[in-house]
Formats: sequence, structure tokens, C-alpha cells
Amino acid sequence: MKPADIRYLRRELEEYRLLTDLMPNSGCWRTAALEKKLRRQAEQLAEQLWETTKLIQSMEDPELRLIFELRYFRGYTWAEAAESLPVKLTPAAARMKHDRYMKKLKERI
Repeated sequence: MKPADIRYLRRELEEYRLLTDLMPNSGCWRTAALEKKLRRQAEQLAEQLWETTKLIQSMEDPELRLIFELRYFRGYTWAEAAESLPVKLTPAAARMKHDRYMKKLKERI
């Protein structure tokens, strides 16, 4: 999953929650069906975000966890992420660290 995917999921989840909160409770079966569909989609999005969060939290390297959090959840560029780290890394080094982890993860699957 890419950072843009995470940002998309978060936006979609917020929009679904907003839509379900704003829907009138008219008792109409169409409204109830739409609300059920929206809630189901919001639950699926929340589950995907939770799985991504668990993956990041399971990383043993705290620096790598921070790189992933900055990149995926805060939407930082590689330069911004590298600048925010307590250890000096270039943007390319931060990206390489990320890419190496992703490659190992894909090999395990």
C-alpha cells in the first residue's frame, strides 16, 4: 500500500462517516439500505487502516517505524520525513530503508 492509498482511505472513511451522520432518519427502506452499505464500506476502510497501523507498530526498528508513520499517515515527502528523523538521513537513504523493508516483506509473503 502506498502513502497515497492510506491518505485516500482516510479521506474516504471520513466522508463515509460524515455521510452516514448527515443522512436523515426517515424510515425509508432506501435510506436504510444506503446507510447500511455506507457503514459496511466505512468498516472495511477502517479495517484496512488498522491492518496498516498494526504492520507499522510491529516493526522492531523505531527509526523505520517513524519513517513509515511520517510517510504514510502524515503524508510527508521523503525530504520532509528525512528532515524530521532524530538521526540525519538523506531523503534517498530514508527511501532506501523503506524500500528494503518492503522488499523483505514481499519476500516473506
